[in-house]
Amino acid sequence: MTKTLITALLGTALVGTAIAAAPLIAKPAPKAKTAPGAALWDAKLSRSATGNHLIGNPAAKTQLVEFISYTCGHCAHYSADSKLPLFTGPVRQGKVSVEIRPFFRNGIDVAATLLAQCGTDRQFLGNHHAILAAQPTWLKEPTNPNAKERWANPDFGLKMKYLAEDMGLYKVMLGRGYTPAQLDRCLANKALGDTLADQTKDASTRIGVQGTPSFLINGKLQDVYGWAELKPLLDAALR
Repeated sequence: MTKTLITALLGTALVGTAIAAAPLIAKPAPKAKTAPGAALWDAKLSRSATGNHLIGNPAAKTQLVEFISYTCGHCAHYSADSKLPLFTGPVRQGKVSVEIRPFFRNGIDVAATLLAQCGTDRQFLGNHHAILAAQPTWLKEPTNPNAKERWANPDFGLKMKYLAEDMGLYKVMLGRGYTPAQLDRCLANKALGDTLADQTKDASTRIGVQGTPSFLINGKLQDVYGWAELKPLLDAALR
């Protein structure tokens, strides 16, 4: 092939979006202290009005929406930088809620998202962070010489299974205690894939999301793409 398979897939988004430039990465803030007996809102998981996973106090003054692509390197950096200061800080204190909305840029994103959402709602956040953290181990050229043919399979479930296997996503999820049968069932969930694809289109055309990661603070799209720039905006929204 004159063009590698993964490069070809990553260069062809499901919706017309551009990947925003990554900012300089800031060091994580110190872990915030929580008063004894206070509710640990970062352990509260629910679903938003859009059906996406929401972490924290649903009635929080500041509501953050993250648009995340699992094949986006900047999303992996954001996840690593924000995980400690965001979730053990204002989310734990009930001041900020976080809604995570998947944003599809390619077929690999579809498979990764279906795996992130596999299992119970309580398992989602761990899956989410694990897939992004392991990105350097799986987001690379597949070693299977038949990957191109396998990924063209017309059966949705098989196509997603082959994508997950050839990219090493299966290995990530098996390490989290899932069985192959569980993963296969999740990867065959075309209805969920279609719903999230429609949501991606809506984010692009109606909301104006043009890159990942992107953020809404209290419904307003922010022109920032990393934790270092997002944190001051959250702080301002909390005042």
